[in-house]
Amino acid sequence: MLLALGASSAAMAQPTLRVIDTPPNDVLNVRKYPTTDARIIGMIPPDGRGIIPTGERNGNWVFVRYGKVEGWVSRRFVYPETPPVRRGRSLDIDEAN
Repeated sequence: MLLALGASSAAMAQPTLRVIDTPPNDVLNVRKYPTTDARIIGMIPPDGRGIIPTGERNGNWVFVRYGKVEGWVSRRFVYPETPPVRRGRSLDIDEAN
């Protein structure tokens, strides 16, 4: 029973985000407040993945966690990551139980 609950809660977890539309020689700025005038407190590389959204939003801004930084990023530059597709396989009789 616990295994089934754990699997369903993992399936319902909010997907992580990835950086989009950022040139290879640029970064996505993480800001202290949801405005372009706010101080930059961190940077995410243009190929950044595994960005964790906290669920908090303010207009076109999303509060995220990336590495050791928490702050605001523009929603324009992040997109949900596609979760890996689980592969099917044939189970031996011993593994099925």
